[in-house]
Amino acid sequence: MKFLSLNSILAVMLIGSTEAFAPANKNTAVLSSTASGSSTNPATTRLNLESLQPLEQITPDYDETAKLLDSYGEEARKYRRNVFGSADWIKSRRSTRFFDTILSTPQSALIRQISTEVLFISTVALFVVLYNDFLVEGFTDFDGVKHEAFTHALPAFKLPMVPFTLSSGALGLLLTFRTNVSYSRWNEARTAWGKVINDSRSIARMGCIWSKSYKGIDDASLQRLGDAICSFSRSLMNRTLPPQEDEYNFTKYTYERITDQKYAEILRNAKHRPTAALAELTSALVDFKLNPLHQVEVEKVVTGLCDALGASERIFTSPVPTFYTRHTARFLAFWLLALPFGLYEPLGGSWNHITVLPVVAVISGFLLGIEELATQMEEPFSILPMEKMCEGSIRVSVMEQVDRSQKGIQAPYYGEGKMLNVANPYAGEALDAAVVRQPALSMSQSMEEPAQVVHVDGAPNGLGAGGMVEHRHPEAFADEDPTKSNHSSPLLRKIVSRFRSP
Repeated sequence: MKFLSLNSILAVMLIGSTEAFAPANKNTAVLSSTASGSSTNPATTRLNLESLQPLEQITPDYDETAKLLDSYGEEARKYRRNVFGSADWIKSRRSTRFFDTILSTPQSALIRQISTEVLFISTVALFVVLYNDFLVEGFTDFDGVKHEAFTHALPAFKLPMVPFTLSSGALGLLLTFRTNVSYSRWNEARTAWGKVINDSRSIARMGCIWSKSYKGIDDASLQRLGDAICSFSRSLMNRTLPPQEDEYNFTKYTYERITDQKYAEILRNAKHRPTAALAELTSALVDFKLNPLHQVEVEKVVTGLCDALGASERIFTSPVPTFYTRHTARFLAFWLLALPFGLYEPLGGSWNHITVLPVVAVISGFLLGIEELATQMEEPFSILPMEKMCEGSIRVSVMEQVDRSQKGIQAPYYGEGKMLNVANPYAGEALDAAVVRQPALSMSQSMEEPAQVVHVDGAPNGLGAGGMVEHRHPEAFADEDPTKSNHSSPLLRKIVSRFRSP
C-alpha cells in the first residue's frame, strides 16, 4: 500500500511515544514480566536496580571535599559574610555607587567564578564566526576588500531567532523561580539565626536575674549558664560548616571559652553537639530551682532554640530538588551554546560579524551570573556571618549579663519567697520613698493581721546612692509603727491606720 491510513499513523506514533518514555530495555523487560506475574525473582530485580546507581548523586569523601574547599569559589564564600553597620549603609547608598560597581566588574568574585563557562561559550561563538566567514560566505580584510570563501560545499552554521524568542520566556521563568527559592532559603536561615540571637539573650536575662532572687546561686552557676548559652550557637555553627573548615576552630573554642572542661569534653565527643548544648542549658536552669512559673517561661525560650535548630537543619539537609536545578542548568547551557548560531545573521552588519563575540559574552555572563547567584544562596550558612553573630551578637551580650549579675549590679537579692513591689512615685500623690511589700494577703487575712510594710530610705523608687537597692530585711522594722514614720506619705499612713483600727 503506497500511503498509510490515518489510523496506522496514529498507532505508530502512540507506540513510539510510549517507548520513548519507557525505561531501558533490560529494566522494561523485568518490570513487565514482574507485573504480569511471569517472574518474581528478587535477585533479578535487585540486579537491574543496581544498574541505576550511577544516576544517583555520590557524596565526595573527606579528601575530595578538602580539595574542593581549596577552589576559588569556596574561598570567596568566606568574604561574603558581611555584617553592616551605620558606616556601611552610608557607603552603600553613595551617589557614585553605580559607576563604582561598573568599574569593579573585573574584580567581581561572581564573574571570576563563571569565567570558565563564559570563555567556553565565547569560544563557540568565535568558531561559528570563523567557520561561516572563511569557509562558507567569505570574509572582508582590513582594507575592506571582500574575499571569496574557500569552499561553498559546506553548510552555514545559522539558526533563526524565532526559537530563542519563544523559549526565552520559559528560561526566564526557570531562572526566576530558581533565584526566588534560593533567596527565600537564605532569608529563612537568617531568620532562624535571628531567633537564636534573641532567645539566647532572653535566656541570659531571665536566668541571671531570676536566679539571683533565690538563695544558693553562686557565680560559678551563672558562668555555667552563660557558657551553655554561647556553646549552643557555636555548636550550631559547627554543624552547618564543613569539618575541614571549622573542626579545629571549634575544638579550640571548647578549650579556651568553656570553663567546665568536663562539659567541654562531652560537647567535643557528642554526635549531635547542638542538642548536647541544649541539655547542658536545661540542666543549668534546673539547678537554679526557679519558681515553677519562671521555670516554665524560660523553658519555652529554650524550646525556641530547638525550633531554630530544626529549621536550620531542614534548610541545610534539603536542597532545591536536584532535578529542577539540573534541568535549569541544561536548558541554560544549550540555549547559550546555540545563541551564536542565532545571532550570526542579525549581527551581519558588523565587520565579519565580529560583534557576535562581545554580545554572546555579555549575555552569557549575565544569565550564568543569575544561575550562579541562586547556587550561592541555595546553601546560605556558608555565606552567613555566623562567627560574628556568635561572638559579637550573642557572646558579648550574654556574658555581659552574667558579669552584671555576678557583681550584683542588675540582679539584687530580695530574699527567698519575697516579691519586689516598688511603688510608683508618679502615680497620684508623690511618695517620699519606695515601698517593699510582702506578698499581698487576702481581705480576711488583712483584717485579722495587717500587712507588714518596709520603708526603704534613700532616693525615689527605693534606690540609694549609686542607684543600688538597699537590702534591708523586714524583721529590722518589726517594732516600727508605720503610722508614725516620717518616711511614708500621708495617704499611706491613712491606709495603714484604717487597717489597724478595730
